[in-house]
Amino acid sequence: MKGAATYLICILGLLAAFAFAAYTWLPDAALTSDVTRIVQASVTAVAIAAGGVFAAVKLQVFRDFAPHVTITQAVSHRLIGDSYVHLLLTSTLRNSSKVKVEFRRGYFRLQQISPVTDEEVELLYADVFVDRNYRDIQWPTSNVVSRSWHKDELIIEPGEIRQETCEFIVSAEVKSVLIETFFYNLRRPPVPEGWGAVTVYDIMSDSQ
Repeated sequence: MKGAATYLICILGLLAAFAFAAYTWLPDAALTSDVTRIVQASVTAVAIAAGGVFAAVKLQVFRDFAPHVTITQAVSHRLIGDSYVHLLLTSTLRNSSKVKVEFRRGYFRLQQISPVTDEEVELLYADVFVDRNYRDIQWPTSNVVSRSWHKDELIIEPGEIRQETCEFIVSAEVKSVLIETFFYNLRRPPVPEGWGAVTVYDIMSDSQ
């Protein structure tokens, strides 16, 4: 914004200098009048453009062209063997913005909520408020699956959706899990911003 303002000020200064030169050096009054009108029209156009840029920045008009993605998750499971459960995560990414969105990196994380001992629960909750600032409960992480895509491999056009799946295998003793999907915003490197979704899923055995 500061660079644009400086550029506009320079243009206005040059136009003013040109107008002064026209009045000083051009002998013909009619020609001077024509040049003056041209300069005035130019100054008006630059002023309107400057006002438009200023309003667009202050009112954040261009936010409509920022990427926005909505992620939803669906989880299913099935017992495999006698001691394990297969979890299938389907993450649906919907581009709700007016621009296409490209992804290069993301991850799927599985955390165990139950069973845990009372002592573990107390320690986990004690870390929720640190220096009076809230932070998410840090459940034990069972697995993290990182994903990466090449350029132009994963692009979602405005209004379109894309589904990405991930599979986990956990012990049949696990009763509840927390599953997270996160995709990084390619336009905000190296800041780790992006879009995500979290689901708490209760695993029920076939016998139940």
